Amino acid sequence: MTPIIKANNLCWEINQTKIINDISLTIESGQVLGIIGPNGAGKSSLLKILARINKPQTGKLNLFDKPYTEIDLRSFAKKIAYLEQNAPVNWPILVEKVIELGRSPHQKSYAKLNPEDNVAIKKAIEATGIKHLLGRVISSLSQGEKMLVALSRIFSLEPKLILADEPTAALDPYHQLLIMELLQNHTKTNQDQAAVVVLHDLSLATRFCDKLLLMHKGKIVSSGTTESVLSDENLREYYKINCYSDFKQGLIQPLNRI
Repeated sequence: MTPIIKANNLCWEINQTKIINDISLTIESGQVLGIIGPNGAGKSSLLKILARINKPQTGKLNLFDKPYTEIDLRSFAKKIAYLEQNAPVNWPILVEKVIELGRSPHQKSYAKLNPEDNVAIKKAIEATGIKHLLGRVISSLSQGEKMLVALSRIFSLEPKLILADEPTAALDPYHQLLIMELLQNHTKTNQDQAAVVVLHDLSLATRFCDKLLLMHKGKIVSSGTTESVLSDENLREYYKINCYSDFKQGLIQPLNRI
């Protein structure tokens, strides 16, 4: 099966400081890929390059074997969705209007929603269980509720790949689990789609990700199954911590700093 994204030798720097340093990766459909690593490792920067927000100075990026440079922005936006961490909402817009924005790449300018749009929106609302939030102003919602609305907007787009930058940050445990369950269920239900999630919580990464990429100083230093990437050796070397690990329970508990 053709990979959704194939990246080769990506490099990106700011003021001669390499933020992304010679990274190559492949993103397959039907999985949740977790990107982990200590602060400053380059996780969010890599996600923005994959989302076409930042352009690497060197390297190649293909979407379904077609170079990014040969794909117009509207076509790209239909296939790749970027879920920003704690995206600010500064205007009093209704929840349903936020979700409708997810259909924008499929519409012509100023076009009304068509039956296909309405079906996709209804399906997204049912998937996230937020029907009770319809009619409310987005700025009045809690952080967890806002993230559910943002995820509904993403689902309504029906993209082939979701790029989520720390979607569980600043959420209570209930919403952390719910957001990750929704992303996991989405990829299992839609085997032609995938999600890439930047995470700091190693227990969530262990429990919900099919594969992990561990980054350190702009490079991928380990990739593969959760057990292989979150080995005691890697946790000590790159996170500088000792941990208690129980992969069957999906638990990584930091014990002390090294």
